[in-house]
Amino acid sequence: MALNEKLVAIKEASLTNNCPECYADTGLILTFYQKHIKSRWYKKVTGEVSNILRCNKCDTTIYPVKWTDDIERVLDYYSKTVTPGKTSFRLTRLSYILILLLIAIIAGGIVAYRYLEKPIL
Repeated sequence: MALNEKLVAIKEASLTNNCPECYADTGLILTFYQKHIKSRWYKKVTGEVSNILRCNKCDTTIYPVKWTDDIERVLDYYSKTVTPGKTSFRLTRLSYILILLLIAIIAGGIVAYRYLEKPIL
């Protein structure tokens, strides 16, 4: 069963902090993502939120090891302002078809059992 996990951007903010790589004071972009999972049987929006800090000037991803105290304070501020989308869990059409088919088979079995249980006179 293949799971298709996707990160959907929910908020993006431009930071005016200096980049730890190129020291530019513009170009830092903080993006928050929410995880969506899709499979053959269901679709799920999780409450899991992650973030990525990128510099558009030097085109690099800034990992937490390189973050300065200023960047961490700004990240904490923006983390409080992020409101992720509502979590949800939905079955796919294939799941509904299989559930209905299973119910029909069970109901048919019960009816057949009761019909065959009657004594023949």
